Amino acid sequence: RVVFVEHGYATIECERQIVTAAGGEFLDANALPLEEALRRCEDADAILVRWLKITPQLIKRFRRCKIIIRYGVGFDNVDVDAATAAGIIVGHVPNYCTDDVSTHAIALLLACVRQVVPNHSRLAGGGWDENPAKLIWRTAGRALGLVGFGNIAQAVARKMRGWDMKMLATDPYVDPVRAEALGVTLIDLDRLCREADYISLHVPLLPETHHLIGAKELGLMKTGAILINTARGKVLDTQALLTALNEGRIAQAALDVFEEEPPPADSPLRTHPRIVSSDHVAWYSEESQMELKKTAAEEAVRVCQGGLPISIANPEVLHRLGRFAEWTPNDNARWRLKRIEALKAKT
Repeated sequence: RVVFVEHGYATIECERQIVTAAGGEFLDANALPLEEALRRCEDADAILVRWLKITPQLIKRFRRCKIIIRYGVGFDNVDVDAATAAGIIVGHVPNYCTDDVSTHAIALLLACVRQVVPNHSRLAGGGWDENPAKLIWRTAGRALGLVGFGNIAQAVARKMRGWDMKMLATDPYVDPVRAEALGVTLIDLDRLCREADYISLHVPLLPETHHLIGAKELGLMKTGAILINTARGKVLDTQALLTALNEGRIAQAALDVFEEEPPPADSPLRTHPRIVSSDHVAWYSEESQMELKKTAAEEAVRVCQGGLPISIANPEVLHRLGRFAEWTPNDNARWRLKRIEALKAKT
């Protein structure tokens, strides 16, 4: 039995067809009152979630659950530790929007570099200026810094090859061979902040990445730096960002994600003249949405039929289930295993 709660999609026929074709029961609980939907989850083998916050209290109610699948790359709305303690696998879909988010990050960067938004606004308002007042600098010879070097950041690096830019990245757990193959130099975060002209964030939201970019890091950046965030809103201290922009300590920022979503109607993040923004849409294309829905449903079926998912957010749960030996980790999982080992070494 597979239950999908609070998804907001116009149709979930893709998921329904995949689950029922495998002999399973699929319940769309989107229209049910939340408490009723959660009651249905108590007897579910797999639970699909999009935005709902899955707390330890909820996890205790999921008596039969084998897997909770979060629709998306991130899974910060699921209490992974509680799920692990309960012997529940947490799945996610880390690869469905790699092309889309990497393209969007580049689009935001270029919108800033080429002053696309203010130029459009001036023209739309009846203006015309063949000698722009705002200085524009070419990208050739500049340094692009990628904070986090997973699938999306690697896609950015692949797409930006040939732009005559120096490519930098920081990631404590990535295989250095990956960076070397893409012509990217791995360095520490402080050095990246000092040396990069453009900085793009691509880290998951974890305890150690909350406000990873704050006043200190912004203070290290060049005065002409452009900061892009298509990762998670809370990896960037937006109050520190606003201060840095207002004081002219960095040049511009482009945000697709926010600490509070949606940001308040009167938030300066919506109207700041040095911020280009989009409404958490970097993930979206028709192709990515279909891939997300298809992959999530297939993962649910795979686990309900006794298999293991392709992508596991909490690989340590496999030790608890006695199934670690039968699992072949992918790149994302290997990154998580390295992180777990590093955290254990610190304790």
